[in-house]
Amino acid sequence: MKRKLLALLTLAAALPALPVLAADNSLLASPVASARSNAQAEQTIGAGISYGDAFFGDKSKWRAGLFGEANFSNGVFLSTRDGLGYRLVDNYNGFSFAASIGPSGSRRESAGDNDHSPNRLRGMGDIDTRAQINLFGNYDNGPFHVNTALRQTLGERRGTELDVTGRYDVYSTKQDLVQVSAGIGYGNKTLMGTYYGVTPAQSVTSSNAVYTPEAGIAAGSVGVMWRHALTQNWITTVGADVTRLGSEAGDSPLVGRRTSASVGGSIGYRF
Repeated sequence: MKRKLLALLTLAAALPALPVLAADNSLLASPVASARSNAQAEQTIGAGISYGDAFFGDKSKWRAGLFGEANFSNGVFLSTRDGLGYRLVDNYNGFSFAASIGPSGSRRESAGDNDHSPNRLRGMGDIDTRAQINLFGNYDNGPFHVNTALRQTLGERRGTELDVTGRYDVYSTKQDLVQVSAGIGYGNKTLMGTYYGVTPAQSVTSSNAVYTPEAGIAAGSVGVMWRHALTQNWITTVGADVTRLGSEAGDSPLVGRRTSASVGGSIGYRF
């Protein structure tokens, strides 16, 4: 698996040498509704599968799930990822802004299951999904794209995170879109403590050392993605990425590995 991933990343490094072909690739634009424009009004449902390393254990895992994205010409969007939202500004000199309310992240003790050492998350308790406010800012200029997301968990948890991702179209036609990407994520002290910290009470129940991370860079990532239009309605996506935790998260006694690699694919039906 790691050799396959290395081959994909080597391909990604070589792709910028390919010519960027100008084409109307709105069919292959990001399926995430918060990153699309009112002119790209459509709905997509699909399923995806991925295989990758686990931060909280040494056992690589298969993951599968369904997704849905609905984008309407009046600015309203509905997403299994970002929730129910509205596009506040649509394509003003390449900029767009949106807001939504949706689900926050979560974590289960079973995420630490592995084959070679005790589960570090056992006794830490589950982190449940909460309501979350999201603010999005996007910029598109030809083959260049920048997507930012500021997320604020509601309730007593109050975790705040900021994600910034840059994408570049290295190959773009009406049927194919290849992108390389790089991103970075920042978390406030509450968010970092929620996912990577160990309180005195949790130390007793889990046997992990007490750890109190500060606010900082949660992780950085690089990736490559290929989207292909099988027909006007059916779209496939395959990709690979590597993510490395920042020092505050990576030094946590809960973390089994600081670097995670994954590959995956999905198929969606647009209408």
